[in-house]
Amino acid sequence: MRLRIAMAFFTALALLATQVPAQAGACMRANEAGAIAEGRLIERDGAIILKLPQAMCLEGPEETDSIPASTEIHVYSLDDKIHETLRGLIGKDVHLRGSLMGAMTQHHKAPIVMQVTEADEI
Repeated sequence: MRLRIAMAFFTALALLATQVPAQAGACMRANEAGAIAEGRLIERDGAIILKLPQAMCLEGPEETDSIPASTEIHVYSLDDKIHETLRGLIGKDVHLRGSLMGAMTQHHKAPIVMQVTEADEI
């Protein structure tokens, strides 16, 4: 009886231990609106880059959307007002909302790219 209880306890403990890292390190989904990213904006090679405090991974339907880990996101906006807001936030900590995808061209300066729909200073 004691052996069964001990085995059940250690089995439950092992299951819990394997699930915590998966939840903590869950990848962001590509091409879904409403993704949130926070970090510090910098400028490099004319591009606006979000430097993340810790690496994030990306997963999605396209091969280019499978990014195991990156601490940088190339950010842009199709909205001129938001683009100017991003430029004004360079050097500051920010909260961004938009959609993510994997880099596809040499013009993308980070492995992950974000089309930003909202940008706020933290």
